[in-house]
Amino acid sequence: MRLTIFRDYGWLLYSLVIRDLRGRYKGSVLGFFWTFLNPLLLMLTYSIVFGYFLQVNAPAYPVFILSGLLPWIWFSTALLQGSTSILEGASYVGKTIFPTPVLPLVPVLAGMVNYLLSLPLLLLLLLAFRLPLGWGLVCFPVLVLIQALLLSGLTMALSALSVTFRDTQHLLGHIVTILFFMMPIMYPLTAIPERARWIVEHNPLVGLFYGYQQIFYYGEVPDPRRLLWLLVLAVAVFYGGQFTFNRQSESFAEHI
Repeated sequence: MRLTIFRDYGWLLYSLVIRDLRGRYKGSVLGFFWTFLNPLLLMLTYSIVFGYFLQVNAPAYPVFILSGLLPWIWFSTALLQGSTSILEGASYVGKTIFPTPVLPLVPVLAGMVNYLLSLPLLLLLLLAFRLPLGWGLVCFPVLVLIQALLLSGLTMALSALSVTFRDTQHLLGHIVTILFFMMPIMYPLTAIPERARWIVEHNPLVGLFYGYQQIFYYGEVPDPRRLLWLLVLAVAVFYGGQFTFNRQSESFAEHI
């Protein structure tokens, strides 16, 4: 199936993503506006804690936070929801006409749409703090593609493993929290002591989220070599996740 899964089941994915987005805030008074309110409230909270109380040294700190926080919300939400997608979609498992690999992809694509829809909030902050957008914006689609492929591979693998090892979803929640605080999203790389900086710099996810910050906050063009390495890694994770999913899918019916 490989990357053609997005083409072969495009209409099905589109339908499921639309259903997911419509059901996300169904019954709430503000509905779609939570797309902006959720990251806005988080940004305000982190700005007070890190920018005022801990006095992180970063000009236009709300822009710094939001440029990394928005893609992180996409990453963490898609990962957590995708890891349980097969268990929650158990009614589809075993039906020969339904392609189960699309289930873990739905949170990834829905999260991507939600991320893109929340970008106007970041653009408004850029205008408020008079930060210009540079040529780095050309690399933005590449970062989105890298993150989508990376998440697709991870969610396929984790959703398959969660069927057999139910502790996966509980452990994943703690891992996501640890990753968040170990990445320079709330603080710049320069705030990390030199002796410990290598731990963060060797985390491939740091390169991904720092790339977003380079585009929107620093007004820089991300390093093309780093982008190429991240793209190769994302493709490898995608195929690895698909391989894991295909191997585990044969035993889904007996474990659900």
